[in-house]
Amino acid sequence: MSIQVLDCTLRDGGYINDWAFGRKTIRSVLDKLEKARIDIIECGFLTGMVRDPERSLFGSAAEIAEVLPPPPRQSLYVAMIAIGEKELHPSLLAPCGGDGIGGVRLTFHQEEAGQAIKWAAILMDKGYRVFMQPVGTVFYTDLELLRLVEKMNALHPYAFYIVDTLGSMYRNQVTHRFHLINENMDPAVHLGFHAHNNLQLAFSNAQVLGKIQTKRTLILDSSVFGMGRGAGNLPTELITQYINKNIASRYDVSMVMDIYDEYIAAIRREYEWGYSVPYHIAASNVCHPNYATYLLQRQTLTMKDIEKIIQSIPEEYKVLYDQALIERLYAAYQSRAVDDSEAVREVAALIAGRRLLLLCPGGSLSSEYDAILDFIAVHRPFVITVNFADARFPMDACFVSNHKRLDILRQELRSLQPLPIIVTSNLSREGLPRRDEGRGAEAGGCLFVDYDRYTGPDGPASDNAGLMLLRLLRRCGAAEVSLAGFDGFRPLQGGRGASAGNYYSSELRLEVDEEGAQEKQEQILGQLRELAKDLKLAFLTRSVYEEALSQEEASHG
Repeated sequence: MSIQVLDCTLRDGGYINDWAFGRKTIRSVLDKLEKARIDIIECGFLTGMVRDPERSLFGSAAEIAEVLPPPPRQSLYVAMIAIGEKELHPSLLAPCGGDGIGGVRLTFHQEEAGQAIKWAAILMDKGYRVFMQPVGTVFYTDLELLRLVEKMNALHPYAFYIVDTLGSMYRNQVTHRFHLINENMDPAVHLGFHAHNNLQLAFSNAQVLGKIQTKRTLILDSSVFGMGRGAGNLPTELITQYINKNIASRYDVSMVMDIYDEYIAAIRREYEWGYSVPYHIAASNVCHPNYATYLLQRQTLTMKDIEKIIQSIPEEYKVLYDQALIERLYAAYQSRAVDDSEAVREVAALIAGRRLLLLCPGGSLSSEYDAILDFIAVHRPFVITVNFADARFPMDACFVSNHKRLDILRQELRSLQPLPIIVTSNLSREGLPRRDEGRGAEAGGCLFVDYDRYTGPDGPASDNAGLMLLRLLRRCGAAEVSLAGFDGFRPLQGGRGASAGNYYSSELRLEVDEEGAQEKQEQILGQLRELAKDLKLAFLTRSVYEEALSQEEASHG
């Protein structure tokens, strides 16, 4: 078997950084991949909707030619047209001239196969080598796959692919499809494998295919450090080194390492990709990884919760990501309606006549610890901690609304009796301290309040714990609330690890996606504006929300 490696860092990796590699980086990556003697190099997407020279998104073959290494070149350069994803119609592409890209990868869903074949014919007439890539090959029955192979035999493209879109295929599933295609497709057509690493099987599946005895050429897709959305792809440095040691030494892996050192390592410090349990759950249930991404970014669920929600996704919605669907499923999973009128009366009695102080888990709890204790000593407020408990602070009650936090807190909460614990109804009562009903809230234990009643408008901030507690306190008759540790997200120097600085304790740290955090922050600010109409909010520690609200107040005179 002849094996070729196709590097797709600038295309598939672009899902991580919105393809904003920068023109100099794009040129350098292509040059180093050429020097590494990578067989096929994918430059990015061909699209009719984006124009930005700093991104690996191109509107023509001429634009791509401008960033290619100078001739002579050994590698074959290609770009992708993704049907349904800002695609460029092949009729708009200039004929293959020999000094730019020599091939086009055409990706399509099962219902788009007819359109893909027509587009492929146009591209082939223009002189391009065409790679046909059916999304989600695992969802084709044997008969459907054989019918598609028959059409490929009539079309005669350069390559046809097994595409493990969801990273869900085990060895037997990959080899079964390989043999089915290999035995029925024209031997002159190359057979490719595009793996995602949700089950940590991209490298092992590639090795298995590489050992199959066949005269057909096998193309293995990869990216530097596996850069790609979700769990990422087969790493180029792994597969090239494996081929060098076990088949034939023909790649300069040191050049691939240079790409990592000079470019990918910096991107990795800013963005997250690679194997994770949520992506494993998505792949195990043959679902699009973006469902796991959404649930993970809510930062409220345990892995068991995520698995239960993903298992509830209907079969017809698993392959194509549906944002509205996962939002509904999340809301339905969290919804546990209860009559909390008695709990509200008891909380109202607890806080009656008392100044209120909410302690949220922001980093200012640590940096301004002494000032907080001085405030408590002087004003004697009723202190409620939000999703954490810490004996270093005087506490009068604890509010919990988050599955992840509750798992950490269960044992600690039992030791804090008779501290009243206010729990939202989306959380399980299992393992939580019980209350002596006859003695009221002063006896400690759990007071369950209705989750749905205190959530805000749909969006990433809908169930922010601090906002939910403010709404509850408003219902309980509070007129003024002081806040500490309600800091907001501040981008910090030092990459992903620096996000811990946004939390006062490393145990309370949640991974921060900067773009998602900014969106969430805007929504929190909007909801604070609404709450401020009924509640007087005083920020005891530094907060981006206080800064924004103060600026707005000043601008309005």
